Amino acid sequence: MQKMLTKEKIRKILSSRIEEINSLKIPHFSLLDNIEKAAEIISEAIDKKEKIVIVGDYDVDGVSSSAIMKLFFSSFGVDVEVVIPDRFKEGYGLTPKLLEKIDADLIITVDNGITSFEAAEICKDRGIRLIITDHHTPLKDDNGFILPDALIVNPKTSTDFPFKEICGAQVAWYLCAAVKHQRKLDIDLRVFLDILAIAIIADVMPLTHMNRTLVQMGLKRLNRAYAPFAKALKRFFNKEFDSEFIAFQIAPRLNAAGRVAHAGVAFKFLISEDENEAFRLLMELDGFNNLRKEIEKEIVESIEIDENDDFLIAYGDYHEGVVGIIASRLVHKYKKPAIVLCDNGEYLKGSGRSLGNIDIFELVSGCEELLEGFGGHKMACGLSIKCENVEKFKKKINTLITKYSEDDFYIEDFVIGELPFSEIDLELLDILKEFEPYGEANPKPKFVATAKIEHVQNLKDNHYKLILSQNGVLLQAVIFRFDGEFDEIITFKFSIGENNYYGRDVQLIIEEII
Repeated sequence: MQKMLTKEKIRKILSSRIEEINSLKIPHFSLLDNIEKAAEIISEAIDKKEKIVIVGDYDVDGVSSSAIMKLFFSSFGVDVEVVIPDRFKEGYGLTPKLLEKIDADLIITVDNGITSFEAAEICKDRGIRLIITDHHTPLKDDNGFILPDALIVNPKTSTDFPFKEICGAQVAWYLCAAVKHQRKLDIDLRVFLDILAIAIIADVMPLTHMNRTLVQMGLKRLNRAYAPFAKALKRFFNKEFDSEFIAFQIAPRLNAAGRVAHAGVAFKFLISEDENEAFRLLMELDGFNNLRKEIEKEIVESIEIDENDDFLIAYGDYHEGVVGIIASRLVHKYKKPAIVLCDNGEYLKGSGRSLGNIDIFELVSGCEELLEGFGGHKMACGLSIKCENVEKFKKKINTLITKYSEDDFYIEDFVIGELPFSEIDLELLDILKEFEPYGEANPKPKFVATAKIEHVQNLKDNHYKLILSQNGVLLQAVIFRFDGEFDEIITFKFSIGENNYYGRDVQLIIEEII
């Protein structure tokens, strides 16, 4: 039996939650191991006019990291080259193949590199100094971390850094702070907080402690639209941005470039110096996102999996750029971890997603002898594998996962109680806004209600708009990707959103019909 809620009860519940997650200020950059040494090396390279190359990644975090670095160095007249790998030609991160096209005295990786062992050796042989900045989980054995032969800046390998769950763009931002200090530069690093907020949200970092503070500051800057890319976003969407909107509208468009074309388009968008140019690039990103949706829909309709497995493995002739999204769809549908692999000719390559308390990186690590390469963290991974090893891998990972209990598969839905329609109004919406930003580790509150369906409108692609009534109160609601039949009376889980189409109003977002 769910407890019956009022506005005041909701405020108290959320207030107590915020007290728990606001206990850490932004740590000083010097708490990251090796960062001051990295700043010294970079400063020396600048003084010697050596060629510095930034190697990024093709997701939002990697593109944001690259953009922050480019904008920072440009702000004091240092021209650095940024190289973002082509997902389809060079693959992820700093690889031997990517190094073939790089001429540099100093390479700095952002959001990648923690497993670039072979590339680090090549850099050493070629006399290229290498600084790896990353946030991903390093490989580990009984003796500790297994790291490439390079100078490494990573919160997960730093003894004194108090908050391990930061994204690659934050590590890059911290490196900028260290270089600023080393060279005594008069640069306000807050100018990059709009990009930083997008990266933190897109990379699903917990919105607690320092991350929460940075996202709050970054959202304010993004909504004030100082940068050309932010002005273009305002022009395109014409609305106030919050963490949820970034996660579901802005991040997918930035990610789409790397998924179906080249992430360089997203990078150029973020560093644009002109609003019109930024808007043109945003329209290009929007087109990529629409193409991504079409490709994704085709795969979802055709994919075959063994639903009896506890760990789902799917492989076939899929588009490499969307396998991570498909894995997420499978996790959402079946409530099990999933890996989706595509055939790129030489071997299978893919992405995995997890849920609950299941550490997908640990499980994949347990199959290391069957893999050509892998990386990631607790909730997501990337890997490559020879075709002849896929069935062995599938069998072994489904054996390893048996150590987890049924409770470990549970996805916390954060329903805080039953909410009568009489309590749902703009005042409640404003109370909920006080506790933003919502996201990982500070989830948007969900509620339960029972109501009568008065009207159903099919918007498109199984997205519906409903008019619901309860004790004489009418409210509008939306539900996405619903392929069932509606009963006259429904009990449902929902969150509360804002609809500004005809002025400011409340809208229920139905998560699940119970």
